[in-house]
Amino acid sequence: MSPRRAKGVKGRVGDDPATALRSHLIDVAERLLAERPVSAITTRDIARAAQVSNGVLYNYFAGKDDLLVTALVRRFGSIVARQNAELPAPGTATVEEDLNAYARAFLGQIAEALPLVAALLTEPALLHRFFQEIHGESFGPQLTFMRLAEYLRGERELGRLPAMDVEAATDLLVGATSLVALTHALGAPNVDVATRLPAMVGLLMRGLAVTPPAQPSGTVEGDGAAPG
Repeated sequence: MSPRRAKGVKGRVGDDPATALRSHLIDVAERLLAERPVSAITTRDIARAAQVSNGVLYNYFAGKDDLLVTALVRRFGSIVARQNAELPAPGTATVEEDLNAYARAFLGQIAEALPLVAALLTEPALLHRFFQEIHGESFGPQLTFMRLAEYLRGERELGRLPAMDVEAATDLLVGATSLVALTHALGAPNVDVATRLPAMVGLLMRGLAVTPPAQPSGTVEGDGAAPG
């Protein structure tokens, strides 16, 4: 017996009623999460907002927590997809301009994702599950590292970057951007994102371009002169 479609459920053309209703429940959960803390949302709240009976939720999810985490994971996936949609490919603009674009995308992704994490701070078990699920998806945080690492490898192959440790360079840019995003979100003074990101990228560029000078044959380290 097919599930009864709730009022206002609008599935995509070709979707069966069960798929449409499940998506509708997730939509409703996302909306409620934007309005109140996780602990303040009840199964009855969801059912009432979705215009279904209380038991319908259990036809698609293990329970309220399962639905709420699913909604948060979907929301995180949409953030990552949007922020990564227009990342530059190797050889487009200058490397520095491209890396600034990556830094801005990472900053936006983190800034949007922080409220999702904050919503679960009082629910450690759900927070743990949220992190487990996003790391198990193709759109998880690892995608950020993969896209930047692929870009840096591409630029290295084009000869626009020297031989380098791609993973270390990725860690530096993503880590520094994450710190700026966090301090900015916490309202730290003197965090001017518009100038901080280009400054970080510029410093990284200088670090990538500078290689230690070759030491002359026979030079004694620390002496600065070859033996006579």
